[in-house]
Order: sequence, then C-alpha cells, then structure tokens
Amino acid sequence: MQFAEDVLMAYEGELVKMENGRWARFQRCSIVNAGHQDGDEFAILVAVELDERYQDILDAAERTLEPYRERGIPVQIKLDSEGKGKISLSFEGAEPAFAH
Repeated sequence: MQFAEDVLMAYEGELVKMENGRWARFQRCSIVNAGHQDGDEFAILVAVELDERYQDILDAAERTLEPYRERGIPVQIKLDSEGKGKISLSFEGAEPAFAH
C-alpha cells in the first residue's frame, strides 16, 4: 500500500490524554522484520501510559491551565525528557515557564 504523502499524527515525547482519562507519552519503538531476508527495521510511535505520579502532576497542570484555554489562549504542557517530574508550560508567543 502506498500513501500519497506522510501525515504526521504525533511526535516523539508528545503528551496525550487517552479516552480512559489517563496520560501517555509517545515513544519511538523499533520494529525489526527478523523473519525475512531483508531484515528491514521500522520505527513507530507508541503511546505509553505514564505512572501514577505523572498522572497527578499532569491532571493538576491541566486544571490550572483550563481558564486560559477557555479564553482561547493556546497552552501546551510538556514533560521533561529526563524523567525528573518537571513540566514546562508553553503559551503561544511566550517563553516556556517551568514548574515542579
């Protein structure tokens, strides 16, 4: 099957709130075609559910940012890639603000 163009649906490290209300982060996962001669390797993004301490941090951040979103101010929450439990808040057109 061929696609006319690649469509970016998510990026590595992106946070998403799943249908069950739990937070997950997209992580790159390698898939190796080990059963075939060519041995092709592909990478896919997989949403991996975060542990409980991150669920609480992100739920609190989401509640705090809701008034901004209701006023149409775009806000993005990012979790540090080093796993130290820090989040960054990005308001469109502003520098990131850091919180614990």
